[in-house]
Amino acid sequence: MAAVPVSMRRPERRLLLRNVNQPDTQSRTGPAILIACVASLLSTMLGIGGGVVMVPLLTLFARTPIKRAAGTSLAVIFPVISVGLVVQLIKAPGDIHWPAALLLAAGGLSGAYIGRWLNERLPERVFRYAFCAVLLVVAVRLIGVLPQTEPFLRGELQPVNPLDIAYLAGMGLFAGIVAALFGLGGGVVAVPALALAYGYFQQQFTAARATSLAMILPTSLLSAWLHWRKGNVEVRLVKRMAPFAVVFAVLGVLLAYAVPADALKVTFGVVLLAATARLALQKKS
Repeated sequence: MAAVPVSMRRPERRLLLRNVNQPDTQSRTGPAILIACVASLLSTMLGIGGGVVMVPLLTLFARTPIKRAAGTSLAVIFPVISVGLVVQLIKAPGDIHWPAALLLAAGGLSGAYIGRWLNERLPERVFRYAFCAVLLVVAVRLIGVLPQTEPFLRGELQPVNPLDIAYLAGMGLFAGIVAALFGLGGGVVAVPALALAYGYFQQQFTAARATSLAMILPTSLLSAWLHWRKGNVEVRLVKRMAPFAVVFAVLGVLLAYAVPADALKVTFGVVLLAATARLALQKKS
């Protein structure tokens, strides 16, 4: 590459280097929009955030480096979850368990900083394989291969109980780490954590999904901002993906109440299996 003229201003030098090192945004817009639509539909239908679909597909089909795909995914997830939560409040506001969502979010906000720090500085192989093991167990249980177990805490969540507070804040912390580290949104932790601990969420999967949406909103915003500060968000691509994604976010909430709960659990289990495979095979970028 020819030397950059001394007279060229600093912003122009940055623009030139960025254009040389990054794939053309225009050629990737079509695949990225399609990926965002699929991911946002699953995001609000299952309460998972959508990054579990968006990150690997952006990497494979939109030629986006995986760390940049994680940041870009989080930036798209935030408007998707915002719209999905508004529709949820209109459709069935009672399904959101606000005390649980707030406790999860409190842990998630702290975890986002840890996850972003790990994303930048530490090898994630051990953490990734441990997380894959958790996902595999949860997915197998949701699909129904293993018999249903009793909730290991209790039937109903008690927000003033110290054990419940510690459990939800801890799961939120883990979800926040996962969100910022892998760009997965955090719902892949929050939904099974609620379903495995409390009988209410085992019987009311739509409530676990809706509560997860409320928890993901602040976590995805903070995680996206942390990635943006490090240059891991493709803003121009996000601007093109987001308008289409929010339309499918509305459809996802409506489908969540049109599809039987058992079918939602199996679907979520299959998504978790896909996430397990993707994470287990992911190479450090």
